[in-house]
Amino acid sequence: MSAPRAKGSSGPRGPRGSSPQPPQLPEYLRRLGLQPRKALGQNFLIDELALGSIADACRLDQDSTVLEIGAGPGGLTDELASRVGHVVAVELDEELAALARSRLAGHPGVCVIAADILDFTPEELLAECELKPPYVACGNLPYYITQPIVRRLLEAERPPTRIVVMAQREVARRLVGGAGRESLLSMTVRCYGTAESVLDLPATAFWPAPKVQSSVVRIEMLPEPQVPGDDLPRLMHLMRAGFTEPRKQLHNTLRSALDLSRDEAIALLEAGEVDPARRAQHLDLADWRRLLAAVADRQPGLLDAD
Repeated sequence: MSAPRAKGSSGPRGPRGSSPQPPQLPEYLRRLGLQPRKALGQNFLIDELALGSIADACRLDQDSTVLEIGAGPGGLTDELASRVGHVVAVELDEELAALARSRLAGHPGVCVIAADILDFTPEELLAECELKPPYVACGNLPYYITQPIVRRLLEAERPPTRIVVMAQREVARRLVGGAGRESLLSMTVRCYGTAESVLDLPATAFWPAPKVQSSVVRIEMLPEPQVPGDDLPRLMHLMRAGFTEPRKQLHNTLRSALDLSRDEAIALLEAGEVDPARRAQHLDLADWRRLLAAVADRQPGLLDAD
């Protein structure tokens, strides 16, 4: 299980401001003699309590199937395999995938695939191991591609019933959002499910310790998206426009992003019962849906071109 580097806090310190205590490597990592690859920003989660807590957050039972993203040398994979019937573990690094496959050979329900998660649909990865939905998606996402991976899962033809991912804490907060602090990412999630932060992890839970803090987010998927399929592309277009300059008032942001006059932008917002002086971070999904309806009524076709 690995996570790429990023800038940020270096994690909690020991007594009286001392440097963080070096983590104790699990025996299997010492035995393998692994050296994390800086080019891939690899940091392995080695805190056994944290591994158990992530598996707990998945709310699994023995009949569950798990699609694990970023399996690394198989630390979380091993924990998951002790709880469920089937784990499809996907790892980009072919050497790590081979090590995980060898290490977990005693778990007949584990299938390790060396692949880029963004090159395949979840259904294709499950099918490679002769499995099919339903499934739970879980993993320690490469931080620099957290958003496209989450979107790939949300928008899958057969999405997971639940998504549990570790991400850089700043990105995790954008995933969860909340009143007055919504983001394009949190609003995208709200179209498909509900997100909550379930666990914060210090840098010292990893080896080597990254220069960031991490958080685990759980997304409970809805049976169907809150927005009809035909409206989703236009809604995403509208929200992307609204968040292009999140510090600006919406009438200015939409005017620029959608090439509207000032009067047209204000008229659309007022028709959608949205105060033109508000900012995108303060709108909830109901606000965006009303605004979308106003655009469809007053300027049909405005959002059709991506």
